[in-house]
Amino acid sequence: MWTIERLTALCVEYCGRCGVEFNSPVIINPRTSRRLGACHLERVLKNGRRIWVPVGIEISKLYLSVATDEEIQNTVAHECAHYVATAITHESHGHDDVFRFYCAKIGTKANTAQEQINSFVAHNDKIFKYSFFCSECGQFVGGRARACQLTRHPDLYQSHCCKAKLNMVQNW
Repeated sequence: MWTIERLTALCVEYCGRCGVEFNSPVIINPRTSRRLGACHLERVLKNGRRIWVPVGIEISKLYLSVATDEEIQNTVAHECAHYVATAITHESHGHDDVFRFYCAKIGTKANTAQEQINSFVAHNDKIFKYSFFCSECGQFVGGRARACQLTRHPDLYQSHCCKAKLNMVQNW
């Protein structure tokens, strides 16, 4: 079970790898369904100039309930890379080279989040219990909230994009 304390300890560890003290709140957001996590930044005035500072990390409650421990650790590491990049440079970096540098220093890949989003989040603001992907190109084909003929026999169906068999992922 993932708690705020456990997530905070993980943030302290990851940020510490880059020499940055993590002293912001970690929030488990029960409302988000389209993102796994977020690093919140704030623009402040310091010594006469405006700079960015990280003010907290947020993780989706729904994501915590369906993801594996490794996926959650990767997501937290991803958000900590945003936190560290901003804490050190006082700029918002998005997913640029500076961000990727800190991902590598923390020990995570910069692009894993999109793969995880595609696995868990449907394209209609709805999380599906069953998600279907094209076995050829990996494109999201559709999802179902409940068991049905498609979930029981996905081998009888094919994707529209490549006319290939479907791969089914049960998200929880």
